Amino acid sequence: MDARGPAGGMPRRAFLAATLGGLAVTLAACTDGGPTPTPTPTRTPAPSPTPSAGGVPAPEAFLRSRWSRDPFTRGAFSFEAVGSTPELRRALAEPIADRLVIAGEGTSSDAPGTVHGAYAEGVRAARTIADLADEGDRIAVIGAGIAGLAAARTLADAGHDVVVVEAGTSLGGRLRTVEDDAFGGPVVLGSVFASDGAELRPVLAEAGVATRPFTPNVQARTPDGVVAEPSPAGWEAIAIAQEWAAGNSADVSLTNALIRSGAVPISGEPGADGLSPRDWLVNAISTGVEPTTGAAPTRVSAKRFDADMVWRPTSRVVSGWSALIDRLADGLAIAGSSVVTTITVGDDGVGLRLDTGESLRMHRVIVTASVGVLKTDTITFDPPLPLLHQRAIGVLGMGASDVVWLAFDEPFWRADAAGATPTDGTSGDANVFTLVGATPTVAAWLDVGVDPRRPVLLGILAAEHARRLAELDDDDALAEVLASLEPFAPR
Repeated sequence: MDARGPAGGMPRRAFLAATLGGLAVTLAACTDGGPTPTPTPTRTPAPSPTPSAGGVPAPEAFLRSRWSRDPFTRGAFSFEAVGSTPELRRALAEPIADRLVIAGEGTSSDAPGTVHGAYAEGVRAARTIADLADEGDRIAVIGAGIAGLAAARTLADAGHDVVVVEAGTSLGGRLRTVEDDAFGGPVVLGSVFASDGAELRPVLAEAGVATRPFTPNVQARTPDGVVAEPSPAGWEAIAIAQEWAAGNSADVSLTNALIRSGAVPISGEPGADGLSPRDWLVNAISTGVEPTTGAAPTRVSAKRFDADMVWRPTSRVVSGWSALIDRLADGLAIAGSSVVTTITVGDDGVGLRLDTGESLRMHRVIVTASVGVLKTDTITFDPPLPLLHQRAIGVLGMGASDVVWLAFDEPFWRADAAGATPTDGTSGDANVFTLVGATPTVAAWLDVGVDPRRPVLLGILAAEHARRLAELDDDDALAEVLASLEPFAPR
């Protein structure tokens, strides 16, 4: 597959003309190439091997995502903000003037915020637009993430004339995978989990995407590094708040429900272990609610938050997503580095204006921009989107969530580091590490070192911590995440 245009660096003017042949195209700028399936990562140079003041050794390698700073994603995934409903997501998916359909994980009422939800919505949008299309219609798909590629693949396989218009320089969107020998293989900078039994599962198998069972075994430690006996106090307080919210006519934030239900104030009196119910509530929020939603409890719907989704992954993608992206993109006409700024829907077609001044004329369009992008003025719709679509975009939240990957020489965080036994959910050893007794910078650390010779930790950043660290340069961000590892270092 070659989604980058012909060999030899065909200029963008010719690339668009070749892939969009027969369209009314006004070409302005000339730049080289289209998207490549996998971006080249920028990796922080290997730090000095001197251990930190807290006993955390310097990592051999460090990689991270910064989705909230990406102008083409504006966050990691949508979440159920106050006022969100499945009906709003379904409304956002409704066709507009029989010409335009919006799709992505944000339109999924069954699996929002998930890879399989995005894939299923791409397929759904393709079938919807195909039912509306006339023979010979030219169809554009805006966005080459999983939803956009699924839509384009479905349409192309059905014989439709389709082109993908991608703003970035790479394919796959938030399923970005990079190769780095320091980590012993692919590094996933987006979602690292896949759900069993979903529509996507057979597609992953067909594409050769390797997964490994992952059963979370969560361990909490105090700032002093002491393993804490788990307490249900925090989740019990959240359950009280949600029970109160369910009987309330208006939706409120989880924070509001905690207060109005009487679940908080909660005792700050420490027990024999030095931990209080308040500590465990902070732990439940910072290592459960926030990683699941990408948002603070002040923004999360008390009615819609699903506590059963906390630490419920079943499989981890160990080969990266590239094989799936390559398979979906194979043979498609893809115009990369093409930012759509205006979509004009008319009686006889849809006009697309690019940031370079180029114009495309299509019959139908599928838009797979994220909820975060739709909330901005990156894309102007003419006429404006219907009011219910606007309401859905305004109400749905876009969460901030990032990952940090660290490769170490020794697995110092394991109970028996000398044994160097992989703990990737295949044994009774802890493989998810959280902090209780203080608010963590990193919501949770996952032991994903499947090769004893390459111990690897994957950190989950969420909500405001994700946004704050995304603004830091690599050196400052690395210093903060290493400091958050101190409770898990040898003493």
